[in-house]
Amino acid sequence: MIRMENISKTFDEGTTFAVHELSLEVARGETFVLLGSSGCGKTTTLKMLNRLLEPSSGRIWINGHDIRKDDPVELRRSIGY
Repeated sequence: MIRMENISKTFDEGTTFAVHELSLEVARGETFVLLGSSGCGKTTTLKMLNRLLEPSSGRIWINGHDIRKDDPVELRRSIGY
């Protein structure tokens, strides 16, 4: 299960939003697709899921575990990209 709660990612000292207050939940076994136009934040969202980028705000849980508590390298090894 993946749960994202009010995830935002900003650049340029907080003035440019790549992702703004995204919340979603993907249940175990469920198929999920991120679909949108170029530059809408799809890749940024995926990079935040495996901590290639740190969210500016919000929280992410994978299987009920807050990913901020994990070592980023170990997290990536456990979930891939």
